[in-house]
Amino acid sequence: KLIYVNELVKHFIDKIADHSATQSNNTVLHCETILLPHTSEIKVTGLLQKLTAFKENYFDKGILPNLDNPFDRNLFNTFLCYIDHSSFFPFQLKLNTDNRGSFVETVKLHSGGQVSFSTTVPGITRGNHFHTRKAERFAVIKGKARIDIRRIGTDKVISFDLDGNQPSFVDMPVWYSHNITNTGEEDLYTIFWINEHFDANDQDTFFEKV
Repeated sequence: KLIYVNELVKHFIDKIADHSATQSNNTVLHCETILLPHTSEIKVTGLLQKLTAFKENYFDKGILPNLDNPFDRNLFNTFLCYIDHSSFFPFQLKLNTDNRGSFVETVKLHSGGQVSFSTTVPGITRGNHFHTRKAERFAVIKGKARIDIRRIGTDKVISFDLDGNQPSFVDMPVWYSHNITNTGEEDLYTIFWINEHFDANDQDTFFEKV
């Protein structure tokens, strides 16, 4: 029986909000015991199977799992937070070139979401925000870029240099502020994938400078 940390924190926030709405200026401190319901049930063997599949597909092939189920999304986000980002990223993509030009497979996934394309002029930085549930990929296909990530509450910044001559990607862990800067002399071409459609009323995007 499991509950994800974001779900647990929501219970705390809701309880604080309820208490603030009812308290008076003369309220006294009190304690109470609250039994929180679990949100998922899975056998240890089932959990191991999921983590093993993450390792085999994501580590070796860069394939993203199906994240439509909230439990699988939360488990993968936790998995991604605990890998060695410095040694794993940037993940090199296979560049296929012939007399017609070049072709690169940037995102392989068992899930839906939204794919976007952007150009960034030299010297400009995009981002400086973090997410609490969204899985997101930055793939550089032309130009030079630096991607910085920093775990919220820490000072350590991890930087990755990417070059479109060897297309590669970095996936953003939740609760890590991140940005991307064009460090080259030409326009930077980037493909962004995120596991859910943009919702202006529920953006899950919080400003925090890396």
